[in-house]
Amino acid sequence: MEGTVPGISAAPALFTAINKDTAELHHEQVAFDADLAQRMSDRGVRILQATDAGELLPRAATTPDFFECRFCPWSERCWRLPA
Repeated sequence: MEGTVPGISAAPALFTAINKDTAELHHEQVAFDADLAQRMSDRGVRILQATDAGELLPRAATTPDFFECRFCPWSERCWRLPA
């Protein structure tokens, strides 16, 4: 293909992570997954629609002592609201 850079067309996305302790950067090329991208886009739209409508989406857990809930800064507010 004209105008393509070798290696990029096989893995067109670049994932970058930052080590918060050392500020070290990690980069890796990842393959594009159209199905996953569409599902995540649809999920984002649903979250925005729910927010605009004042809806509370289903919680990630059934009890407030679930490990993810215990570390969530919104846990107290979330569990105070009716499901």
